[in-house]
Amino acid sequence: MTHMVEVPEISFTSRVATMASMASIGMSYQPGLLPRSVGDQAILTGLTSAINYGLVAVTGSAVEGLAAAVVGHKRMQRPGVAGVTQAVAHAGAMAAGLAVYRLLPRRESEPARRAALRSAGWVTGVTGVTGLMASSVLGAAEILQARRGWSYRRVVGPGTFALATVTAIGLTARNRRDARRDVLPIPRDPLPLSSQAAAYEQRQTDKYEKSPSLARSLAFGVGVSAGLQGAAFVESVSADGIAHLVKRTSPSMSPFANWLGHSVSLGMVGAGLIAGLEYVNRQADAGGAAIEAAYSKQPTMLTVSGGPGSQIPFDTLSREGRRIVNMALPAAEITAVTGKPAMDPVRAFAGIATATQVDERVDLLMRELEDMGAFERKVLCFCSPTGTGYLNYVMMETLEYLTGGDCATFALQYSLRPSFISLDRVAMGREQNRAMLHALTWRIRAIPENRRPKLLVFGESLGAHTMQDAFLHEGTRGFDRAGVDRALFIGTPAASGWAKRWRADKQKTDPDGCVVEVASYEEYEALSESVKKSARIFLVSHHEDPIVRFEPELAVECPPWLRDAREPGVPRGMRWRPVGTFLNVGVDLKNSTDVVPGVFVSRGHDYRASIARFTSLAFDLPVDSETMASIERALRLRELTWATDRVQAEQLQRATEALQRQLSQWGVTDLSGAITAPSA
Repeated sequence: MTHMVEVPEISFTSRVATMASMASIGMSYQPGLLPRSVGDQAILTGLTSAINYGLVAVTGSAVEGLAAAVVGHKRMQRPGVAGVTQAVAHAGAMAAGLAVYRLLPRRESEPARRAALRSAGWVTGVTGVTGLMASSVLGAAEILQARRGWSYRRVVGPGTFALATVTAIGLTARNRRDARRDVLPIPRDPLPLSSQAAAYEQRQTDKYEKSPSLARSLAFGVGVSAGLQGAAFVESVSADGIAHLVKRTSPSMSPFANWLGHSVSLGMVGAGLIAGLEYVNRQADAGGAAIEAAYSKQPTMLTVSGGPGSQIPFDTLSREGRRIVNMALPAAEITAVTGKPAMDPVRAFAGIATATQVDERVDLLMRELEDMGAFERKVLCFCSPTGTGYLNYVMMETLEYLTGGDCATFALQYSLRPSFISLDRVAMGREQNRAMLHALTWRIRAIPENRRPKLLVFGESLGAHTMQDAFLHEGTRGFDRAGVDRALFIGTPAASGWAKRWRADKQKTDPDGCVVEVASYEEYEALSESVKKSARIFLVSHHEDPIVRFEPELAVECPPWLRDAREPGVPRGMRWRPVGTFLNVGVDLKNSTDVVPGVFVSRGHDYRASIARFTSLAFDLPVDSETMASIERALRLRELTWATDRVQAEQLQRATEALQRQLSQWGVTDLSGAITAPSA
């Protein structure tokens, strides 16, 4: 007699979670702050579906456990009882969840736990709605099985899949329509290099105006749904195995065995993701410390770190530090652009490897500035770099052009990783900046007042966050205490505590109206004269910059920029959903710095087209329009030249390494002519 192997069935909770995750596919097609490619949409759809599955699986298994505890396991085996019980339980969950959501209305500056509880009510309500739909199908299938002998497995699977697919198709079509409606004009460089302009505009046209067809989008959604079915099956089998073990070892916990099974199963997935993130961090650290072929040689300028006149070893500067010191503008190039006499500027940088302790790095950098005569310059610009150590070379070069090289730009590195995985280094960056500002304050006060240099501070992205944090809880008074004359912050992250407090209570943190936040130079021009006259701390933040918008609170609370009147650049079709909006903006981060060398635009997290003018404005370094136009053209040409040099050097290095490997295989050990035979 042949025995057929019975395939394990996906549990009811797993089916409910699969339905909810499939329905969420349509929501993932909402327009974002920036257009997404097909690949980015795949990432967003996959993340949205997977996380919704996990949330509903854990919540649904808890509801199922409560129902089983009340009704009893034996009664649940009777025809129709399980379906009715699940329907009642999920209806109760829906009512309770929506009640929590309604009883906890949003309040200004509310604690995150209140918002999280309200969002948990929403998720519970959605779980209840989905469970009610699935239990209706389940109950009908059980009755049919009892009366006609049909297996409900033949009905529940296709039934739930059909319901979720119809929902996904409807939401996908609506959200794609909204995304097309909200397409913004293609950004253009006001002063493009002629050889780059056409290629750039075509690239932007392809990215901003083309999108997958509805049929392709739906086919993609069905593909993801099929993948989810498989993943749900694996997760269900794993959760059932853990639940079975719980029932055997602790019978009193049997009603909640499924909840424990899903929690442990999904927890193992989370642990795997954390381990993966740690691996990514290690790889990013190695990449940030790697040496680029274009910057492998020590600079020759006497006024930069790592050069002949420096006490900081060149090999401790990391990849970004080497770029900074090698790209310093020599006096001759400044004069060629501005037509005025110039001097070599000072650029000082202390890398993570320069010294192990914060105080040591600060002390080394202060000595470096002293030795190079930085305190005799007209302007001192203290910068906080991004996570990798990157400093905006457009700002630095503009500053050097505008001052004729009579300036010193300097920074302390606090991480080697990209900003989005350097959040654990913010505290170090804040500590370094405070220590450096303290040292600078006392050193500058020792200089006679009529010869003191102007002290400026600058930060972009995570650098803006770490620099602003040096003045946390002080408002604008902190800048006065440190002797900072003026400040410029580009693309301030939403997580910056200083910026949050300023936006929440400007009167308290900025009683003199020193701070202005604008998205463009045109927005600044539209301000009243009184506001422009008092401004000395500038925040330049694009409305559609995801870094300016992205924060953990997005997962549980609707932000003001989606709640109130929409700012330019925020799509009308973009709606807040718990967790979903957080993922949406998170994926937008990937495209926020998609740039073309030599072509400057103001879009997303790319501020290059406006940085030169804001550097002149924020740092009070006026310049005539003709000179500014000359500077703008030089900035674009330099960027393209350096990018070309990097590519050429990298390709030459690869070719050299390939040649050396081939010669080694041939037994050639000396290119001058000495050849040894390969060993036997």
